[in-house]
Amino acid sequence: MQQRLDLFNISSEHFVGYVNKVDSYRVNVSSSNDDQLRKVNVNGYVIMNTSDPNTRLVGRIDRVIRLEYDRDETTSTDDSGVNNDITINALGTLKGPRSGKESPSFTRSVENLPEIGADCFLLYGEYLTLFTGLIADETAKSKTPLSLGTYTMAANAHALLDGNAFFQRHAMVVGSTGSGKSWTVARIIEQVAGLNDSNMIVFDLHGEYEPLAAHPNITRYRIAGPGDLENPNEDVLFLPYWLLGYEDMLALILDRSDENAPNQSMAFSNAVISAKKTVLENEGMVKELDTFTIDSPVPYSLDDVVNAITELNEQKVQGKTGPVNGPFNGKFNRFLPRLQSKRSDRRHGFLFALKQEQLAVNYLDYLVEKLMKANDDRTPGVKIIDFSEVPSDILPIVLSLVARLVFQVQQWSASSLRHPIALVCDEAHLYLPNRMAADAAEARALAHFERIAKEGRKYGVSLLIISQRPSELNTTVMSQCNNVVALRLSNQADKSAVANLLPENLGGIQDQLPTLGVGEAIVVGDSCLLPSRIKIQKPEYQPNSGSVKFWDEWSKAAKQQNLALAVQNLRRQNSGQE
Repeated sequence: MQQRLDLFNISSEHFVGYVNKVDSYRVNVSSSNDDQLRKVNVNGYVIMNTSDPNTRLVGRIDRVIRLEYDRDETTSTDDSGVNNDITINALGTLKGPRSGKESPSFTRSVENLPEIGADCFLLYGEYLTLFTGLIADETAKSKTPLSLGTYTMAANAHALLDGNAFFQRHAMVVGSTGSGKSWTVARIIEQVAGLNDSNMIVFDLHGEYEPLAAHPNITRYRIAGPGDLENPNEDVLFLPYWLLGYEDMLALILDRSDENAPNQSMAFSNAVISAKKTVLENEGMVKELDTFTIDSPVPYSLDDVVNAITELNEQKVQGKTGPVNGPFNGKFNRFLPRLQSKRSDRRHGFLFALKQEQLAVNYLDYLVEKLMKANDDRTPGVKIIDFSEVPSDILPIVLSLVARLVFQVQQWSASSLRHPIALVCDEAHLYLPNRMAADAAEARALAHFERIAKEGRKYGVSLLIISQRPSELNTTVMSQCNNVVALRLSNQADKSAVANLLPENLGGIQDQLPTLGVGEAIVVGDSCLLPSRIKIQKPEYQPNSGSVKFWDEWSKAAKQQNLALAVQNLRRQNSGQE
């Protein structure tokens, strides 16, 4: 009869040495046997005895050193003349079965450190499979755990994450181009879409997640481009200017270097408040009229605002000898053309080229329903929004508009009726940069995302940050991401940025990042009981993110590119095929 495996009674074949040094979270093990040393792998796992017979310390091998010394024949009985030193970082505690439980349990807290001379055993083979299975069982208490793939160290063991902790405490997916980052994100999105009441918005900056819309619980929208302004399809979204907050609107249209900027902002504020008041009065919205502010999402006419400011700009007042220029005469000579330029730019049509339906009070209800309605029989829960036609100079403002709207709706919902929603921020380094590198538009976007990062959990709003340049990301947002899925990173600055998010006893993990294969990731955080190297499972619906194989393409027979069609699309600002 085959002996039943027991993590508390590991076979002597797995013995590697004795503890000779104990620090706050680091343990050193000595081994004088070269055969034992050959079984030791950096980043492998060990299990060590502690003073409590019902607990074991689990650690990760950080370094292995082979030390030779001069043997003193009068005192030493060891003929090998070597003493191998293994440095181990403590990861957590394995507790034996308690009353009512048949199997051990693992916790990330380090409750007992081993004593000097304690036995240390390697976790590999069947014992490693048993241990990873235990981790999976602990994580799979949810009926539908989040599965990314399999453990690299135990290919037959599924790597499961705690979906609650993953989204409650925000998460990051980082990796260089071609490392498998988009696959990983697609894998996560697919599993969210498979849940009964899923609710997620994906900010797709390059249109690469379009294939995922084939999933029955995923839909895709596009921000209106220049070719969509006259006859938009059902999948086209407009984001009206009146949804922008006061400061956001000024960041879009005001030149702060203009000496008349304070007068311009004051006049614009007064004109907007007056225009919103007029709409509320005409709609008979008495309660709203008593409480509205300049930031209230109330439609207003930009024509009315322009007329009011133009009147100030041309105003004459009665002087001692006749009409003279008013106090604001000529102060808006630069502001008004700048505003008109923004309004007439067809690239900004989704903001300014609005029809009557987008200027109606109930358009906000329509937009919120589109963006935030959870999965049901008629509405897919995962919404991919294609921002690829939004100009890069206003992209931060536009993305933050959606994020702020979601956050505010959640904030003003009754807590008992609030349904959680996640925002997937693809290519986040493009609009969430460090404060020092942010321009006016990016600074306003940062303010909204930073607030979500710090307070979103209270209102059921989660962030999933995706980036290939973590070193360029805003540190406040990064610091709130307590889950990190790191694929291959070679740049030293990017590795350091990721290392800064890791606990001190896991800092050595950054050294693995350049060695990861395509589709391999290091997963660390609150959602993962054990820092793990995982092989990401291939998603069912693959994004359009594969790198072009230049050499192979150049080696094939000539493939004619329709350059005339491309030029036509460029002129029309429309990617449609004809």
